[in-house]
Amino acid sequence: EDRKFLEEEVREEVGKYGTLLSMKIPMPHEGCAPSAVKKIFLEYATPAEAMYAEKELKGRAFGPNVVDASYFSEEDYAKNQLS
Repeated sequence: EDRKFLEEEVREEVGKYGTLLSMKIPMPHEGCAPSAVKKIFLEYATPAEAMYAEKELKGRAFGPNVVDASYFSEEDYAKNQLS
């Protein structure tokens, strides 16, 4: 339930910056790399939209958390090799 709320909240916010194709929110119980937990991975339709989102989101506060946005390998994202 918390995850669904988080996904909806994030999707609404990040949708302002372009067409969001997919989103991944790794959770500890899913066997993902520990370094991927507490991160949200976004895939936009175009590189320009991704760059715009990165620029606008970096440094923003969401509750107690501050966003640090950066590029992530498309190949690793597609393979679900999140870190």
